[in-house]
Amino acid sequence: MTSTSFNGFNSLRTRILLNFLLMLTLVVLVTLYTVQSATYKHSTGQLMSYAQTSASVVQDKIENRSISLRDALNTLSKDFSFKQLIATSEDDTASLLSALENFQARAGADIAWVQDKDGRNIVSSPVLPSQDLNIDAANFLPDGIHWHSVEGTVYLVRSMPVKFVESSRNINAWVFMGIKAENLFNERLISLTEMNMSLIFIGAENRLVATTHAAEEAEFLVQQTILVNGELNQFSDELSQWIYIASELGRWRDMPMELVLSTVEDKAYLSYNSLLGQLIFILVIAAVMALVAAALLSNGITRPVTRLVDVANKIRQGKYVEEFPKASTNEVESLSGAIHSMQEGIKKREEEIQYLAYYDSLTHLPNRNQFKNHLAENIAAHPDRQLAVLMMDLDRFKEINDTIGHEAGDQLLKEIANRLKAFAYDGVFIAHIGGDEFAIVVEDITGRDPKAVAENFSGLFDRPFVIEQLSLDVDISMGIATYPQDAQSSEGLLQCADIALYSCKGKHFPYAIYQDSLNKYSVQRLSLMSELRGALAEGQLQLFYQPKLAISERKITTVECLIRWIHPVHGFIPPDEFIPLAEQTGAIRDVTHWGLRVAFKQYKQWQELGYDIGMAVNISAIDLVDMQLPTYVAELMSEFDVDNTMLTLEVTESAVMSDPESALKALNTLRRMGITLSIDDFGTGYSSMAQLKKMPVDELKIDKAFVLDLAKSEDDKIMVRTLMSLAQNLGLKTVAEGVEDGETLKFLQEVGCTKAQGFYMSRPLPADKFNDWLKDFNADDFYLDSSK
Repeated sequence: MTSTSFNGFNSLRTRILLNFLLMLTLVVLVTLYTVQSATYKHSTGQLMSYAQTSASVVQDKIENRSISLRDALNTLSKDFSFKQLIATSEDDTASLLSALENFQARAGADIAWVQDKDGRNIVSSPVLPSQDLNIDAANFLPDGIHWHSVEGTVYLVRSMPVKFVESSRNINAWVFMGIKAENLFNERLISLTEMNMSLIFIGAENRLVATTHAAEEAEFLVQQTILVNGELNQFSDELSQWIYIASELGRWRDMPMELVLSTVEDKAYLSYNSLLGQLIFILVIAAVMALVAAALLSNGITRPVTRLVDVANKIRQGKYVEEFPKASTNEVESLSGAIHSMQEGIKKREEEIQYLAYYDSLTHLPNRNQFKNHLAENIAAHPDRQLAVLMMDLDRFKEINDTIGHEAGDQLLKEIANRLKAFAYDGVFIAHIGGDEFAIVVEDITGRDPKAVAENFSGLFDRPFVIEQLSLDVDISMGIATYPQDAQSSEGLLQCADIALYSCKGKHFPYAIYQDSLNKYSVQRLSLMSELRGALAEGQLQLFYQPKLAISERKITTVECLIRWIHPVHGFIPPDEFIPLAEQTGAIRDVTHWGLRVAFKQYKQWQELGYDIGMAVNISAIDLVDMQLPTYVAELMSEFDVDNTMLTLEVTESAVMSDPESALKALNTLRRMGITLSIDDFGTGYSSMAQLKKMPVDELKIDKAFVLDLAKSEDDKIMVRTLMSLAQNLGLKTVAEGVEDGETLKFLQEVGCTKAQGFYMSRPLPADKFNDWLKDFNADDFYLDSSK
């Protein structure tokens, strides 16, 4: 081979090599450009989607905090004690502030205050300038995100009206709570979104409200012109290039507050930059080894990369891929792994967002949203199949929380959820819908009795729950509604189950099955209960006074205080209708406390007029075992500076016998305070002589059933003589109620009865009319033999 030929061969080989290298370089460059363009576009699209999702997550979390503030305010605004404190705030601001601080702590709020109906600040926690708190409360009532600035600090604020009478249209006050904006952006949000968050008010100039940026970064951010266009935008500081997206997050001063999510561009495009470097490295290796590995590189890089581009485009479209392309080249395999990791990260975050939206974080059961969706879907999928909805509520859960603490209460809810889940079988869906409420769907009860279904679940609570080494017996109330008998929609079924649940609350029945009659009863009962809570504050309750005539002394020494409800619309409501409701709801304690206070005030007024008339106040079975009652009576005696003997507490025989052991403890406590105790309606109950002997009472009231016809009935006379003999042998005084004529009074005088009460002397009268009656009172007018 000549040198010319050799040179020509070398030249040809060189040209071939150069041409091959050129072709290979062109192929690699085209591949690089294709992958770079697709990956950059995909990365930008994913970043945009991720930023929008993150903004939605942040907005949802803050809206949830706003909803939790609303729910806490709603509970507070309906709390009777809190209403009463507002009504008496002019005299006792400290108690209102203490109650407000207590509710504020429970709600996790940073600020709270109360306005009167005219917008004037009554009290705030912490103490803040009134001018910052005098705002239009109605603007903060609707659901949504509302901001307000106090002393330069911006808060998420919600408001709620307070009505002393729930049925009234008049608003008596407003209560507010707020959370510092900077406290809303916590570590959990940062870790969830992996982006820096800033809250900026864009007015005449940008005002930075809260941020997770470092101070220098925040300074550069606030100097930028923030674009609110729903797109990715950029700004730069001295060290980094930043990418951000801005969206509206509530309003302040009728202008939008903007949420700015930002991240460093290098971090946002980390996978893309890594891929670009790997591809350049592949290009260099391919150029050096072109002659020996051209086919391998062509088949080992181009084809897998092209498939990865297709995978990346599918991920960008939200279509997740189960199997990723394999390749013998490490760089392509790394690219495949990076895209796979990116897909897994996106899936994980979406699953976490989905979990937060549809599951309860405490019990890990489905929440109310998922329960409603499941119920609606089940009805739609099986319209001809009978199912049951059970609404379950724990009895006295507030007492458990107050006694052993909220952490133990949360642990109890977890244990209940675990027991329900362990019992659940196919076709049973269990959810924790909030607080101490659970809901259950039994998807097919065709041919089964709803009572049997209810008893299966109520039986789960026969065994106690062990919480922090305490054995707790938990009682439940449960309402059951069936599809399609009771309702044909998910909302209708939930309403019916709620009505059934409410009908068995306080009646010691573990469950109730919905009936049409319960709906009307529930509405009427709820109306009365709601109005009763406001009746005290509105002054609708009054005390009427009926005199007790001391027979031998011929003077009025005591009056019985009788509660009357004069409704502004319905007029007089008998005590037999509202007292049982008050006992069932626990409002009887407030009613009794109110009655005692009014009685003490009236006693002082009569004392100032020269009358020494004792007060007899009725207490219920619930009052009898309420150990706060002796303390409250002692406080009233100290406040009004009265003698203990002026007060008589009347308790029915049946109330004592409902729980004799507890009742005797309570009676002994009151007796040691020097209070006169009287057994009301004696003779109609079931007390034995042994029980009566143990009771530390001073007086027996003979029921009017034995007194009304006493002048004509020999049987009644025998009964009264027997009761009088019993009382005298036990050293007890006696009061006969239902005296309506002089013959009855004369007989009572003959058998040695201590006092007489009834229409013959006077009907129950309000204080002003009783004063007039007392001025005209002449005992001789009532005795048949006035010479005695």
